[in-house]
Order: sequence, then C-alpha cells, then structure tokens
Amino acid sequence: MELQVFERKKATTHRKAFEELSKFCSVVDRRIVDEGDVITARGVTSSIDLGLYICEKLAGRKVMEEIREQMDYSFSPELL
Repeated sequence: MELQVFERKKATTHRKAFEELSKFCSVVDRRIVDEGDVITARGVTSSIDLGLYICEKLAGRKVMEEIREQMDYSFSPELL
C-alpha cells in the first residue's frame, strides 16, 4: 500500500502505529504535525487539539478561543 501524500513529509500518529507509518514518511513524536497540505495528530485527545488548531488557522485566534471556551477545554498551542 502506498501513501504518496506522505512522500517527503513528517507526520505523527498514535505511538502504537509509529512503526507502520514510518514505512511512508518521517514519524515525529508530537501532538500535531503541520506539513502544509497534510496535518496529522497523534491520538484521540490530540484530535481535539487538531480541530482547534485548524479553526485558528482558518478563522483566527479569537474564533478558536471562543470555540475552546464553549468546549470548556484547555488548549496550549505551545505544547504542539
């Protein structure tokens, strides 16, 4: 199986899948990896962070903060 979308990219996934993903790209142990046209998250809770990250990227920090507050969720972009 080929995943050309990952060619010459860095990505992350759940730690148990690092070995499998490493067949297709450089695996990075981070919550979110943004490679421009490909953004990956490490696990279930990282997916919440990913959603907020994409909201900020598309709609700005203020909108992301409003969503985060409605969710009552602590999000620290500096941890990414």
